Amino acid sequence: MFDMSLSQWLFMLGIGLLVIEIAFLGFATFVLFFVGLAMLATGGLMAMEIVPQTINSAVITVSLLSIAAAFILWKPLKKIQTPSEEGKIEVGFVGHRFQLATDIAPDQPGEHVYSGITWKVVSDRAIAKAAHVKVVQADVGQLTVVPENEP
Repeated sequence: MFDMSLSQWLFMLGIGLLVIEIAFLGFATFVLFFVGLAMLATGGLMAMEIVPQTINSAVITVSLLSIAAAFILWKPLKKIQTPSEEGKIEVGFVGHRFQLATDIAPDQPGEHVYSGITWKVVSDRAIAKAAHVKVVQADVGQLTVVPENEP
């Protein structure tokens, strides 16, 4: 095992760093990813005898390729990591429709029992008893509603 060439060691270390970055760190930092890619590339260049198989050339090549990979891939990888806020996903109670049991107004909240829990029902406008409403925002213990026929 210890009689492997430097290029083989670089391949093994590069794959190991990529596995650690992707599987264990969940792509949280890109440092190990860049170094792992650089080690794989350096190992390939050494196997093709483009770069001499010496420790000095390995360190220099891995360093330069890591910097180049970081420079080229930083923005695309950061964009992938940033969550998209284009379409708001409605989850939970948002979109739920029901009929009001009492009149509500901005200064007079109502109540609605849903799933065994009594929710405070609020709106930024007055809505009459028995009106059909839909939930547009759900907070802890509170449902914000608008009349059902409004968008």
